[in-house]
Amino acid sequence: MGKFLFTLVFLSFLGIQSYAQKTVTGTVTSASDGSEMPGVTVVVKGTQVGTITANDGSYSIEVPQGADTLMFSFIGMNSVKKAIGNQTVINVQMVSAVTELDELVVTALGISREKKALGYAVQEVGGDDLAEAKEANIVNSLSGKVAGTQVTNASGAVGSSSRITIRGNSSFTNNQPLWVVDGVPISNASSDVSQWGATDFGNAAMDLDPSNIESLTVLKGANAAAIYGSRAANGVIVVKTKTGEKAKKGIGVNISSAITFDQAYNFANYQNEYGQGVAGSEYYYLTSGANFDGASYQDFADGSWNGNYGFFYYDGGASPDDPYSVNDNVDESWGPRLDAGLEIPQFNSPLTDPNDPMTRQATPWVSRPDNVKNFFQTGVTFDNSVTLTSNGEMGAMRLSLSHFDQKGTVPNTDLTKYTVSFNGTQNMTEWLKSNVTFNYVNNASDNLPVQGYSSNNPMQSMGGWFGRQVNMEALEAHYDELNVFGNPYNWNTNYHNNPYWNVNYNTTSRTRDRVFGTASVDAEITDWVKVTGRVGVDYYSEVRKHVDRTMSNEQPYGAFWQSDRNNMEVNADLFASFSKEFGDVSVDGILGTNFRRNEYGSMYLEAAELTVPNLFTISNVRGNPSTDMYDETFETNSVYAQASIGWRRAIFLDMTARNDWSSTLPADEWSYFYPSFTGSVIINELLELESDILSFAKIRGGWAKVGNDTDPYQLSLTYGGVDPFGNVTPFATSRLLPPVGLKPEQVTSTEIGLDLRFLKNRFSLDFTYYDQITYDQILQIDISQASGFDNQLINAGEIENKGFEVQLGATWFKDVNGFSWTTTVNWAKNWNQVNELYGDLEAYQITSSWGGLTIEARPGQAFGVIKAGGFVYDEDGNKVIGANGLPLTTDAPVEVGNITPDWTGGVRNTFSYKTISLSVLVDGRYGGDLFSVSDWFGAYAGVTEETAQDGIRENGLVVEGVSEDGTPNDVVISAADYYAGYWGREVNSVIDGSYIKLRELVLSYKIPQKIISKVGFIEGASVSFVGRNLAMLYIHPSNDVGIDPETGFGANLNGLGLEQFQLPTARTLGFRVNLNF
Repeated sequence: MGKFLFTLVFLSFLGIQSYAQKTVTGTVTSASDGSEMPGVTVVVKGTQVGTITANDGSYSIEVPQGADTLMFSFIGMNSVKKAIGNQTVINVQMVSAVTELDELVVTALGISREKKALGYAVQEVGGDDLAEAKEANIVNSLSGKVAGTQVTNASGAVGSSSRITIRGNSSFTNNQPLWVVDGVPISNASSDVSQWGATDFGNAAMDLDPSNIESLTVLKGANAAAIYGSRAANGVIVVKTKTGEKAKKGIGVNISSAITFDQAYNFANYQNEYGQGVAGSEYYYLTSGANFDGASYQDFADGSWNGNYGFFYYDGGASPDDPYSVNDNVDESWGPRLDAGLEIPQFNSPLTDPNDPMTRQATPWVSRPDNVKNFFQTGVTFDNSVTLTSNGEMGAMRLSLSHFDQKGTVPNTDLTKYTVSFNGTQNMTEWLKSNVTFNYVNNASDNLPVQGYSSNNPMQSMGGWFGRQVNMEALEAHYDELNVFGNPYNWNTNYHNNPYWNVNYNTTSRTRDRVFGTASVDAEITDWVKVTGRVGVDYYSEVRKHVDRTMSNEQPYGAFWQSDRNNMEVNADLFASFSKEFGDVSVDGILGTNFRRNEYGSMYLEAAELTVPNLFTISNVRGNPSTDMYDETFETNSVYAQASIGWRRAIFLDMTARNDWSSTLPADEWSYFYPSFTGSVIINELLELESDILSFAKIRGGWAKVGNDTDPYQLSLTYGGVDPFGNVTPFATSRLLPPVGLKPEQVTSTEIGLDLRFLKNRFSLDFTYYDQITYDQILQIDISQASGFDNQLINAGEIENKGFEVQLGATWFKDVNGFSWTTTVNWAKNWNQVNELYGDLEAYQITSSWGGLTIEARPGQAFGVIKAGGFVYDEDGNKVIGANGLPLTTDAPVEVGNITPDWTGGVRNTFSYKTISLSVLVDGRYGGDLFSVSDWFGAYAGVTEETAQDGIRENGLVVEGVSEDGTPNDVVISAADYYAGYWGREVNSVIDGSYIKLRELVLSYKIPQKIISKVGFIEGASVSFVGRNLAMLYIHPSNDVGIDPETGFGANLNGLGLEQFQLPTARTLGFRVNLNF
């Protein structure tokens, strides 16, 4: 009715033409998605004749004689002119008039500002881009989409954590950005995931449902983030959730349903020529004398030639007669050749005598090229949501209910999330408005896989210590059985669990209930002053439990542990914001105060052995249980201010100031102040330039300083309980010496940038150079134990990060007969250097691994120097070989690499034709080394491809190099001897982590309105095909083991530069259907 009355009023102003006319009809659609556009004004140029389009975008207009042009206009869209000629049907596509420069981006405290007025680098990712990716962890959705960020996914397992850094590693402790949702900080905490075996419980930001996000803005440096305080030194990720204010008027309903399938891929390159055992290749056959005795290779293999030298399976350990056979004492693959017609008794061979473990029948000795791959299953994920919106004069509301159910690629692993999201705004009066956001997430799993070096990690045995002939089908069929000797059914019961026993019986569960949200009131004091009061809460309660079934390899009596933890952060803000123009001068600003309180508590129980098998309660402990409780509370009070002064919308100067008072610092140091200054000049506005070539030009720059505090309870001497002595529970001091004069960490950042747009904004360049220095870092260093302590906190160390960030944009085709093509490029290069440590300290260890390998911070070098055992070279660069034919190794670790990449980048192409769109994202990293334990142990155990290449198992090999007297080496050694000497030579497994991935592909089809209109209650519908991690397009030649170099342990520093039997990456394919009512 409203549209009819508008049309009637509109037409009442039109002149009535009395001469000959003709009727022109057509349909107006959006060029971006092909949807029909109601309410578009259609006018005959030079007359008052006009109309507006109907609900389906159609129009009909009487054109007077002599008229030659129709004009189409709509708010927010570029006007269109169409020549009439002899046409009676004219269809039109309209293009958005809003450019990136006109857009508002969410910045400090959730306040939106014009992007073109900002004096620092920000980059926004739309909510639709995040939702289309269908990632369980929102951090992974940012890969390749934001210049200067590096995303590392720990593995392809369900619930695994992801790490994101902005502009490099700047701290010896924490490099994670602050996450802010609707103006209030939330936790992105993650547990340290030990490389020695632990469960990855994920990072807390994975609780965010991408379908509820309107936009995600990355504030990259201290210049952009200074007003957020001490936690903003590493940048800020600002999330704005969807509201009902942009929904259609009245009641609206949206239903979204997706199903995706995950497939493990990118396995290591395994050899399939030799099976389990030692000294079984032709090289040993030829050197043992068996061939001179006329014995065949089969005689050599089954012991017919020499009864004390044969290959057969002995359950429960080494054969009393032959410790080198295919038995439980051997979990390597240096045995006989596979697929050579041999028959050898194996773990799943039939017993000829049930009372004699030596008498299994000989069965074909064949390769199983896909035995590791066959362990994994196709994961399935269902992601469904229902959203209700209401939008009216008195306010707006959005309520979303979603259910995420994922079955992992590792059997019997899962992740389930139930999410309730509410955002409501009430216009209480003309000047008073309230807003409430509420999010509840139940994040649960019955089993998250163990990772790292642990018998509970299935990849440890399959990917490192394994028989390449092992039949996985047999292991799966009988994993819950005991063999005739009382051992769990397995290919090797001496060292390993059956991988199916692990995933079905030795499980780790997790349940997390989380509530976060805000309540705020906005009061319009005047037309240019607004006062906001806001309280935000982020609370979660989490229970984790791990059980080891009785008769497990490392826990024969069974064991379990349970950890309960809860965390709450409360933020209260009261601030006034103002915006006023005085002629050519505009003034905007914020003045406010913040109160923050954090409370954390945990309780831990562990039973190392059980009395009653498989009863996992603390009362069933055998001996004494291990227990621990911990509570902490700290507070921060802050005042802050921000002012922006603009002149003629061409020159802008921004200033921020903040002062924090932190309870974690000494009383004389708990107050710290940090300011920032940024400015920008829009050149074409200042000089009033109008050019068809240069559409927009801006230069910007700034300087900022940010402080950072430390963890609570570091300032005083504390006591902790130790093992009871009789009836007395003694206490001992902590081994950490209380610091003296501890100061906050400091970060200073300088940034300059250039923003250019060409040819009516069809091509763009955004360039940023930054230089950021972090100093007075809070480090825990080792001290002399003569002091009575082991460590002390001090202020020391300086890290500098400087680099370039480039964003390129190109619109190659813009609505050419309905076809559009855009390209965006994100590229960044970071130079990182540790300028100093403490005193004469030469290195600060970040983490360590096998064989004495360490990852360190060393003055004058980039963060993350890898030191490991290396080779000895002569003055001409020749490798020196010892008399035994093996390379000589260095007496001490040497520098063999660095974890910092040379550059990162991503390219995204988006194609659209009418209602069909295709988006393809390719991203990559160049440089950045890592130590691969899959390669190191895999070669030692003879399972990787390199250990059987070029005939080295048949003929032996001569290591290239020179003997100690300088003559060329000519000593022949076996392949097993060469690779068995890997200890002390970790350099062989330090690989270049470069890669290029086909990261994302989304193909969408928006069903035309003329089809949907036939179903009266549906207003819009679309269907999408989604693909993630589709292909590894390139890895560096040094990565000959073929692992995914994008790996780490969890989201913290201890996993940087290390790979240890990672669970393989998951390739995701799926479909999504979206309906609007």
